[in-house]
Amino acid sequence: MNGVWITWENQRRNKGISSALDWPLFEITYSGPWLKRYVYSGLRTLDTILRMRPLVVAAQNPSIMLAALVIMLKHVLGYKVVIDAHNSGIYPMEGQNAFLMAISRWLQRHADLTIVTNTELKAIVESHGGRAFVLPDRLPDVPEAVSLSLQGRVNIAFICSYSADEPFQEVFEAARLLPEDIMIYVTGKYKGKVDEHVIPDNVKLLGFVPDDRFWALLSSVDFILDLTLREGCLVCGAYEGVALGKPLILSDTKALRAYFSQGCLYVAPSGAAIASGIMNAISQRDALIVDIHALKDTLQKSWSLRLQAFQDTLSSL
Repeated sequence: MNGVWITWENQRRNKGISSALDWPLFEITYSGPWLKRYVYSGLRTLDTILRMRPLVVAAQNPSIMLAALVIMLKHVLGYKVVIDAHNSGIYPMEGQNAFLMAISRWLQRHADLTIVTNTELKAIVESHGGRAFVLPDRLPDVPEAVSLSLQGRVNIAFICSYSADEPFQEVFEAARLLPEDIMIYVTGKYKGKVDEHVIPDNVKLLGFVPDDRFWALLSSVDFILDLTLREGCLVCGAYEGVALGKPLILSDTKALRAYFSQGCLYVAPSGAAIASGIMNAISQRDALIVDIHALKDTLQKSWSLRLQAFQDTLSSL
């Protein structure tokens, strides 16, 4: 089916699904003031749809503004709308803003289909009167990467953006409980969010890490740590870890346990629990490596089947 994929953010998930569908991906970004950004992005979106004349427009939420725009335009231009709703698209601002939550529910009702990553979010969309389809991220293609020389006896990459749903302070507490030769390398812009002067010596704050350096880091560490307080969230670092065959240390949530079911240790969001999970992962490392490779094979096969089911669903819209 003829379609286009539009996003106002650059994210790997967009590239993975759009390329699998053989749909052109339009990443519309603008770094200026918010009003000019919305005007520019809105006009570019309209121009893209008018030029391409697709039967289906898929749009990422967030942005909630992009999702609302393509839904309103569908009544004039006559296409079907698929919204790829991340967890924060279903629960903007962690669900704390009543106005944004009302818009989110409106989007779910008026999209022809909402893509979510797990059955928990699917049930939420359907409870709001929408139609949902579960399609997790496609495992990323792993680029060639150099091997980094890291400092620890055991090295861990903590993938972090310092968002409200990430227990990063608890990770720093865990580091204080660990032996000094267990090093934790933390990605993400940390300025203004943590006091780097009180960070333990076995934690290295890396700031923003470009793609080539990011993949080099993940390829070089022993474990990948990615945590969230959101119950229905499948974290991006877990997909990257599976693609690389790296054992994972993840939050103990139903969604993460269900999808990333092998090669992982699951931890509660406390310093003691995270430290204990890291030590358990180290003691089980060889078995976890075998399991994570088995999980990679399983997820690749299951994703291909889900993609075919998704294409069948698109044909019925």
